[in-house]
Amino acid sequence: MALPAASLASGGHAAASEEPYERTLFSNKILIALLILIALLCYGNILFNGFVYDDDQQILQNPYVKSWHYLPQIFGTTVWSFVGQAGGTNYYRPLMTLSFLILWQVFGPLPFGFHLFSILVNALVVFLVFDAGCRLFNDRRIAWIGALLFAVHPIHTEAVDWIAALPDLEAAFFILVALSLLAKPGKMDWKRSLGVQASFLLALLCKEPALMFGLLAIVFQHGVSTDRQNTPITRKLLQDVPFCVIGLGYLALRVVLFGKVAPVLQHPNLGWSQTIYSAFSLIGDYTRLLVWPAHLSAFHVFHPSNSLGEPRALAGIGVFVLAIAGIRKLHRKSPPAAFAILWIGVTLGPVLNARWMAANVLTERYLYLPSVGFCWLMAWCAAQLWDSIPRLGTSFRGLRLVVPSVIGAAAVLASAGTISRNTDWRNDLTLYTRTLETDPDAHIIRSNLGGVYFDSGHVERAGREWEIALAGKPDNVVTMNALGMLYARQGKYAEAQAMLQRAIAAKPLWGPAHYNYGLLLQKKGETNRALDEFKSAVQLSPLDTTARRRYGEALLATGKLDEAEAQLKSAVDLEPSLEALQSLTRVYLQEEEYDRAKTVLRRTAKEFPYDSTAHFELARLLEMSKNYDEAKREYFAGLTTDATNAEAKAAIKRIEQHQDERTRPAQ
Repeated sequence: MALPAASLASGGHAAASEEPYERTLFSNKILIALLILIALLCYGNILFNGFVYDDDQQILQNPYVKSWHYLPQIFGTTVWSFVGQAGGTNYYRPLMTLSFLILWQVFGPLPFGFHLFSILVNALVVFLVFDAGCRLFNDRRIAWIGALLFAVHPIHTEAVDWIAALPDLEAAFFILVALSLLAKPGKMDWKRSLGVQASFLLALLCKEPALMFGLLAIVFQHGVSTDRQNTPITRKLLQDVPFCVIGLGYLALRVVLFGKVAPVLQHPNLGWSQTIYSAFSLIGDYTRLLVWPAHLSAFHVFHPSNSLGEPRALAGIGVFVLAIAGIRKLHRKSPPAAFAILWIGVTLGPVLNARWMAANVLTERYLYLPSVGFCWLMAWCAAQLWDSIPRLGTSFRGLRLVVPSVIGAAAVLASAGTISRNTDWRNDLTLYTRTLETDPDAHIIRSNLGGVYFDSGHVERAGREWEIALAGKPDNVVTMNALGMLYARQGKYAEAQAMLQRAIAAKPLWGPAHYNYGLLLQKKGETNRALDEFKSAVQLSPLDTTARRRYGEALLATGKLDEAEAQLKSAVDLEPSLEALQSLTRVYLQEEEYDRAKTVLRRTAKEFPYDSTAHFELARLLEMSKNYDEAKREYFAGLTTDATNAEAKAAIKRIEQHQDERTRPAQ
């Protein structure tokens, strides 16, 4: 890991031109290649991880991801709007959903392609940490060591391993592109200025905290840029205008689209005094994770602070004071180092307001962008130490070996930690189990774990997890809904009804509780009330394919075939699941629309070739229409997965006898 100073230093003073950086382009390529290789090796073992946590809903259950038809909704609504009226959120991230849409067109429902994309974006970010660091510090030692630390830091595992965390990667990418262009020495021409502003705008479309780059860019132009002393104040102010215009335009867009800049208050019961105290506690917590990334978790349980005298709050105050003192001390000696400290604080600032944040306020992926400044700062400290040792005298020169040795050891340990942590994100069962080991009070995660057990057939274990989760978080409607389904399956109709009604009362605009209540009412024979609940679910969540299918099946059961057809066709358009296709086939069969039934069955047989029922049903219709050759092929196709089906074998024999009779010469 040790790098010779003579080969890395490209000029010691900020006034140096861009020329040394360009002259060493070949060696830069080697350094960049090493960084990219390290980044790829650190995350290569996630390529065969699956979809986890929110990935299932954000990708597999998201109609926006599966059709270009929803492009206006992608850019005109929040990321959760596809769930219906309950999808209110503060998150406007169209480039995330657009990226998922493109990846779906290429890879379909294979997580490999999505993970590959995350790995590549992260590798590009590592390159940009180096590139922007070179321009910022004009010292390749600092840039390379900073990028190395960034590449191996285990705190980034959530952002890279979790597909749904893609906005953090993309926002960091565009922000660093903007900074690299901004920090390039020389007069700012219109092309470079356009690149900076375009990158800033794209970053805003990735994730909300990117707005803070506007402030950082203004500070950079006035206090860090190598050209700041030769640039008139009026020109500097004019260069600030585009950042202000884009930032205000972005806020105005949010108001136009959502009515407010931040329409949803995630923690309304948290007072402003608690929010301020908690902000200092969060500063301390995030600093600890940056400096010592131990006990990593997908869900750090948030505990509000009620006093500045709490140890966590005091630690955060200490870090805050040290940061301010560091900026004041370094802004003359090394403006880039002061800027690195400011970078950490400014990019972290938006997530310190717990009132706006989701349930897991303290979240590791929020450190992805702030850690850029932290890694630069640590690299600058290492370079300062390296340069100061010769001044201590010849007897101390041996201490120089300590600096690269410590950096190398830290990089190796961090790489091992990252590679090991990647395995925690392999699948839902592993992720939730490991998370509960570090945070046993993460009741949302425990509820999700119950869902994993339920889907794998461990019903009783799922029930235990859900009951514990609901006791710990009584307002979790997902857990209420899950228990309602479980009780209904167990025949505990009174308990199921009470639980589902409780879920509907807690979150009346959420569709799944309504259609699950409809299923319960169906079982109890209350058909009309069941239809009302199914209808409510569809009205509340019009893009929920399950709601459409359940409503269509209920209408089919009552003989309302036209209405059933409309709902089931919508369900198939949203997601052509086997269940929806089978139900739509039943509608056409009851309507005696046999040609339409054959069309749906052909689609079913093509998309679900191992479903023998579709092959046999299609074969039966083909035989009725005297299309014997195709009917025979379908019967044989069905027998590949249902080899003992006596009816299919009899049908094949019957067709062969008929064909023999047709080909037999007349007597």
